[in-house]
Amino acid sequence: MRGYAQNNPFLREREVLGKTIKRIREQKKMTQEDLADKAASNVSYLAKIENGYVNTSVRYLIKIARGLSIKVKDLFEF
Repeated sequence: MRGYAQNNPFLREREVLGKTIKRIREQKKMTQEDLADKAASNVSYLAKIENGYVNTSVRYLIKIARGLSIKVKDLFEF
């Protein structure tokens, strides 16, 4: 999928969003389990988002942002 993502801007942005979530989570010294608990989700789904494998909803991004104690807009500052 990585090669395909380079030629598909939508997939590339999804990967960048996932990497941003992971970077912020790691900066806050949180595990995926910590964030999944705070976002009322599961680790498997969070991992798929961080790796750019799935589309997610705005509602879920709000939960992630709250779990990270940031504003939703901060997730889109690539």
